[in-house]
Parts: sequence; structure tokens; C-alpha cells
Amino acid sequence: MKLIGGLRRPALPTTPAGVELCAVAVFAGVRAVNLAQFAVASPVALRHATSPVLLLVVLGGYLAESVAVGAVVVGARAYRDRRWGWADTVTAGAVLLAQPLFTAASDRTGSWTAWGFACTLSSAVGAAVVFTRRRHIAAAVAVLAGCYLAATLPGAADGAAATALGNAFAYAGFAVLARLLIGYLRRLAGDVERAREEAARAAAEAARLRERERQRLLLHDNISVLRLFAGGGVPEELDGPLRAQAMALANRVRAFLDDPAADPPVDADAGDPPLVSVLRAAVGDYRDLPVEASVDLAGGVRLPEPAAGAVRAAVGTLLANVRVHADASNVVVHADADPAEGEWEVTVADDGRGFDPAATPRGFGLRVQVEQALAAHGIAVHVHSVPGDGTRVTLRGPLPGGPALRGAVEPEVAS
Repeated sequence: MKLIGGLRRPALPTTPAGVELCAVAVFAGVRAVNLAQFAVASPVALRHATSPVLLLVVLGGYLAESVAVGAVVVGARAYRDRRWGWADTVTAGAVLLAQPLFTAASDRTGSWTAWGFACTLSSAVGAAVVFTRRRHIAAAVAVLAGCYLAATLPGAADGAAATALGNAFAYAGFAVLARLLIGYLRRLAGDVERAREEAARAAAEAARLRERERQRLLLHDNISVLRLFAGGGVPEELDGPLRAQAMALANRVRAFLDDPAADPPVDADAGDPPLVSVLRAAVGDYRDLPVEASVDLAGGVRLPEPAAGAVRAAVGTLLANVRVHADASNVVVHADADPAEGEWEVTVADDGRGFDPAATPRGFGLRVQVEQALAAHGIAVHVHSVPGDGTRVTLRGPLPGGPALRGAVEPEVAS
């Protein structure tokens, strides 16, 4: 709805159906304007008519046909039925041929007594709307111009004859202009409709890919736990923590199956959770690892809930990678805050196998669950690793009120 003149009125939709409705409005509008003009001039026209009664009879028939065509096209919200197009053309031709029956030769040009010329110009517009083939439009224009000249030229003086010939070209002009406008609008609406369909397909594909990513995010950490149990020989001291983590992951999968549309809940305190609490909760899920949590220097830093959930999940993914891939004997989770720089920093470092960031492709966990997930919250990720000398992953985010960080993902390549 658009606000027009203080009133809310529906706007024509930018669709093929909207263009057809616009074409109906143009055709009916031109005819209504012409008839309104004649209504104003009718008293004078009747005084000069050689047969006022016959003028009214012809006018009545033309009005009846106009109402019939108008009712059909308005009801259909389109003017595409060629039968009505030919009926309107034939009616207009008959009106033009009837002009000599109630007008004097001197009144057949430049006079509303011979009202047929002005009122039948709308039939040329209608022909451009209803007919899709150029030859049909040309035939309709030829009928209109031919009937007009047949009724006007006989007995016309030189000046009137020239005027009549000029007027006859108006039928072609109105038809050509209407054809150009309506044809362009139809092509434009077709392009818009195809663009909408393409956008809808792209949106559906994007939604499918997002859902697939949600499922991969949900199942990624489950896989690492399942692999540990499938390998057998889990040390007794790890059995309890791993079972607790497996139960938590199973509950997340069950919640997803019960309500796939729901986002996984954020495990955080009410309001903006402290970064320290978020990190301790993440470390608590990996009590089987030799993790040293040194996070007190980030005391007082609070994260918005969505970012807190992303940080906890990212740290959990990093620790899961350490558990499965690093074979580390020491892991440190360190957090700090630098008010001068306006940022906080979390580092997850291990002394395990390490890898070459330049030669090793990012796995799903590091690429999606850490880098991409945190980038969505303006948190930068730096990866530094050396084969045989462990891995250090640093997360940096802005303090509340601090400047946004540049570069969501900036991997460091070991030299």
C-alpha cells in the first residue's frame, strides 16, 4: 500500500498481471476521457447536428458497447480476448461511417458534432493492447482510418480534406505509442518475474545450505567423541567426563530432532555473560585434557549472548581438535583484556603435533565452527602452528564500547 494524497491506496504490482491491469486502465481511461470531453461539448453538438435523434441513437449504441467491453476487461483484469478487440474495432468503424447521417460536411473535422473521431482513438489504443501480432494491429488501424476517411473526405473542402488526412494518421500514432509502452512493460514485467523466481530458487538453495551447515555444526563434535569410544581402551579417568559430554551432545541432537527450526540454546548466565564464565564452562567439558585455564585477567569482560555462545562453541571445538589430533601433554587457555586497545583476547595453545597452516587445509571445525562462526560476531581469529611444536589459536574481540576489529580471519603462517 502507498500513501497517496493522505489516503492509502493499493499500488499496481510489478508483475505480468499488474501490467495487464495497467493496460486495462490505460485503454479504459482514454475512452472515459474522450467520452467526458464529448459530454461537456454535447449541448453544442446537438444544436449543430442535422439529426440529433440519430446522433443520440448512435451514441447510445457506442456507450452500450463500451460498457460491455469495459465490464469484460475489468472483470478479467486484462484485455487479451481478441474477439472483443475485433468487436470494438468494428463498432468504432460503424460509428465513424454513421457520422455523415447526423453531421453537415463542414462539421466533420474540428467539431464535437462529429464526435466519432475523438472517441474512437481509444479503439486504436485498445488494438495495441489486445492484439499480440503486428498485422492484427495494422488491420485494426486500417479499418479505423479507412472508415474515418470514407466518412469525412467526400464533400470536404481542401482545408478540411487535409485535416482529415492528418487526423487519420492519429490512429496509427496512438496504436504505435500504446504498443511501445505496453510491449515494454510486458517485457519488463517478464524479466522481473524471472528475477523473482531466480531469487526464490537462490533463497531456497541458501536455506538448504544453511540447514546443512547447522546439521554439520551439530554433529561435528559428536563425531570426535564417538571416535574415542569406538577406538576402545578409554582410560578409566576419562570415561566419566567423556560419557557426560556424550550425553550432553546426545541431548542437543534430540532437541534438534524435536524442533529442527529452533536454534540451539546458549549456555550462559542471564544477561550478558562474563567471558570468564564462558571459558570455564567450555573448559569444563574437557576435563580429560591437561588444560590449564588462566582467565582471571579477563574479569569484568562481558559478551553479548550470541557472541558468548559462539566463543564457547569455538573454544570447545579447539579443545576437541586438541583431544583428537594434537596428542598434547599440556594445554593452556588464557584470557586477557586490554582497555587501551579496546579489545579482549583468548588464546588456546597446546604443545602437540602442530601442522603447517600454509600446506594443510582448514578442517570443518576450524574453518566453520571457529573462523566463520566468530567472524559473524566481529571476532578475529589468528592461527599459528609449527609442525612438531604445537598450535596456538588466538581470538580477539572488541570490548563493550570499543572499536570494531578489522579482519575477521587473519591466519598466521609459521616461518
